[in-house]
Amino acid sequence: MSGTYTLFGRKGCGSAIVAAALKLTRLPYHYQEVDEADCPERERLLKLNPLGQVPVLLLPDGTVMTETAAILVLLHLRWPLAGLIPSSDGGHLPVFLRWIMVINAQIYPSFTYGDQPQKWLPGVENPKVLTDTTDGLRKKLWLQIEAAADANGPWFFGATFCALDIYIAVMHHWRPGPVWFAEYAPRLEAIAKNVARHPRLEALFREQFG
Repeated sequence: MSGTYTLFGRKGCGSAIVAAALKLTRLPYHYQEVDEADCPERERLLKLNPLGQVPVLLLPDGTVMTETAAILVLLHLRWPLAGLIPSSDGGHLPVFLRWIMVINAQIYPSFTYGDQPQKWLPGVENPKVLTDTTDGLRKKLWLQIEAAADANGPWFFGATFCALDIYIAVMHHWRPGPVWFAEYAPRLEAIAKNVARHPRLEALFREQFG
């Protein structure tokens, strides 16, 4: 579809995953940074997504898309040459679908609860217990993904790049953080570094994470 896409995001957040995917396509897009504080961009975001969460992708025809995985599926359908999703040949697709759903359905939302435990455990004396338990679950899930990654790299599926590599590269900056990944999930840490050095993504990752 012709026209310019608009991505609403925040530095270092999940919107970086969509921004990286867009960089790998030839689809024209405009990035709109949305601050946490009240601002005109924040008001516009709330009109598009009442939850106030990013990423939000506004399509050229005015359609609003949320949910990172859904956005990536759409971008793949519109620009398959970017290789965001493996083809059905070779056996990678079922594995990709499994782990991309683990990330989106289990790891990703754990931050929703762990980052603001007092919101979900009002009146509890030590709401931080929710942060501790979600952090622990997240580590266990990342270790499962580590074990499934190709031992030789450079990508999760060896020589085949896909959106799973982008997720790993962005999310390894979040808790438990790069130091933990370097010690306990070196395959994923190596993937993250390789993505950050990708010639079409290097500037974006430098801008997002320094």
